[in-house]
Amino acid sequence: MKKLTWFAAAMITGSALTFMACDKDDPIESGITYAELPQLGKTMIETHFEANTVVSVTRKNNSDTDGGLYEVRLNNGIEIDLDKDGNWTDIEGNRQKLPYALIPSPILSYVVKQYPAPLFIEGIDKEPYGYQIDLSNDLDIKFNADGSFIGLDD
Repeated sequence: MKKLTWFAAAMITGSALTFMACDKDDPIESGITYAELPQLGKTMIETHFEANTVVSVTRKNNSDTDGGLYEVRLNNGIEIDLDKDGNWTDIEGNRQKLPYALIPSPILSYVVKQYPAPLFIEGIDKEPYGYQIDLSNDLDIKFNADGSFIGLDD
């Protein structure tokens, strides 16, 4: 009888945890086709990453704090987050150099002058304050929306 009571208690606890874990605000991801992406996102990918192949596209039921709703992974390891309209919100190069055409001009000028080659930009995130740039030496730099240097990220 003790085993049956313990088993029933374990089942009830497990069920309760499952329902709590499946809160409607939790992001649920589903694979979609490249064709289902907003046109603006497809155009950006085809323009700046034409030499790469899209490996996977995922859509979340809720956007991230930065507005990212879609995640696109390329065959070279680059990950691109897009908002509901197809604008990029985050691009992670994963040790790959990002195309300079994606970097706002004042930010690119600052980085090239202050952190010359062999360093390169391997990530860019749109943040509420502006942008965060990830360099190949693991340094993160903050810029405001106009592209002016704010400081280093801790």
